[in-house]
Amino acid sequence: MLNFLKRSAVFLCSALVLYAGAVAFLGRFPKGKPLIYRTADYYNWPGGDSWVRYREFNPNQHYDVVIIGSSHAYRGYNPFVFTGRGLAAFNLGSSAQAPLNTYWLVKEFLDSANTGLLIFDTYEGVMQGTALESTADLTQNQPSDAAAAGMAWSLHDLRGMNMVALRLLAQNSTPFYTDTAYAGLGFVSNPDSVKTDAPAPPQKPVLLAPCMQDFLEQTLALCRERGIPVVISSHYARRDRRGSAHETLVRYLAHISRSTGVSYLDFTDAPGIDDRNWFEDNSHLNTTGARIFTEQLADTLEALGYLKRR
Repeated sequence: MLNFLKRSAVFLCSALVLYAGAVAFLGRFPKGKPLIYRTADYYNWPGGDSWVRYREFNPNQHYDVVIIGSSHAYRGYNPFVFTGRGLAAFNLGSSAQAPLNTYWLVKEFLDSANTGLLIFDTYEGVMQGTALESTADLTQNQPSDAAAAGMAWSLHDLRGMNMVALRLLAQNSTPFYTDTAYAGLGFVSNPDSVKTDAPAPPQKPVLLAPCMQDFLEQTLALCRERGIPVVISSHYARRDRRGSAHETLVRYLAHISRSTGVSYLDFTDAPGIDDRNWFEDNSHLNTTGARIFTEQLADTLEALGYLKRR
């Protein structure tokens, strides 16, 4: 039995050394396009708007408004609307960011000293997925090893561990590419318009993932513990993103609002939405839509007493 345990330990150590060596080599060579990114489609290149955003954010600075969430957040909430009202603002949204990822970002970066109000964007899509896409992005592009490890562990997927291993062993200190649409303060601006009518809303209700509900609730509890005021928000949506699919989320967030006291501001079907000219694609607001929506959101937050322009 003792010999078996020794042989097993030697085998395990050898396997770990070989694994680490392979990841380190494949993650660094050749320069420019390392081989590891060609071995699996879940590895994200370091770079783009996420790389810049999380290095531009200063956790030692006080922001009156911090926005967080998926691409709906970083494309649809324009922080310059808030700065135009004399308020410091930053957008910490990221591609496909799910509540699982949001929890770890809040845990590592935000507290009452740097966040006057957290605007937590959500919609049906991020409440249904597995968070694999967002974890692939954030394990490579945000600066906290602890946040990367937390996301990967919470994923309960060996691919997450591979992502963290790549992060730690490849040690990429410069981005592989840039995003020319990045406008600063975490915001990505796209002036294009979809210019087509959306199809009819879906009739089939969606199912919200219990894991994402749990992490959304954990995030709200963490904000309460740290003294961070928070509101949940959903921005304008095209016609095919409304209907019964959205009603499932509304019912859930109405329950959360009643039990926690956190306001849910739902602009999904606000009057006067321009379905053709305020969206860059079927899901995301363009530059014009983001400005108009954020102005309405800021007015609402002021009217509710969450913000006071300076």
